[in-house]
Amino acid sequence: MKIIYFIRHGQASFGEKNYDQLSPAGILQARVLGNHLAGIPITFHEIYSGAMKRQQHTAQEVRAAFASAGIAVPDLTINSAFDEYDAFGIWDHHTRRMLDEKSLTPEDMRQVRTDRRKFQNVFERVMMEWIAGEHDVPGDERWCDFVDRIRQGVLSLAGPSEAGGNIAVFSSGGPISAVMKLALSLTDAKAMEVSWQIMNASVTRFYASSRGIFLSGFNDITHLMLQQDASLLTFR
Repeated sequence: MKIIYFIRHGQASFGEKNYDQLSPAGILQARVLGNHLAGIPITFHEIYSGAMKRQQHTAQEVRAAFASAGIAVPDLTINSAFDEYDAFGIWDHHTRRMLDEKSLTPEDMRQVRTDRRKFQNVFERVMMEWIAGEHDVPGDERWCDFVDRIRQGVLSLAGPSEAGGNIAVFSSGGPISAVMKLALSLTDAKAMEVSWQIMNASVTRFYASSRGIFLSGFNDITHLMLQQDASLLTFR
């Protein structure tokens, strides 16, 4: 049996020109996580990351903490199966359509630039439209394609049933919620709702065996809470 630790990246640079990089808080979150895991310690036999910079940077910070503690750590393997969905592309497509249909107003779009609550409200509407699959763009990744991509990625890690070991996968909220969907047979809508609860630099554990994938622990942020710094507890 294998234990797969799905780790969400540290806080990205929300609102910046290059979103796909860790913010200063995100770097600190990753370092706190690395020091925590190295201090337990957990022995990872394999370490993977999606191809996104924020995912890779989080993995690198954790690996550096292990190295500083004198603990052997595997090389990082990049696997784009664990990339996040194209949130910006989905947002652009669906907000344009919703504006055309007048289910969204120009004033709504102005407010999302400065009001995080308004942004979250519109973002949730957009993502529910995407998973419904009624307005897919030919050639773009659909929700069902995304879930299948994650499924194939997890199956590639599970390997032979007799093989054991700990695997770390540095990924994002969407992929982690897709694994939750597979493990718990969640509906599409519930899986998307779960993704909004997954915090930066959190750890979610799954057991993988010949019987399937099973949830062992969800959204653990104990390592961040022990810092007693509320600025480290972030969703976005």
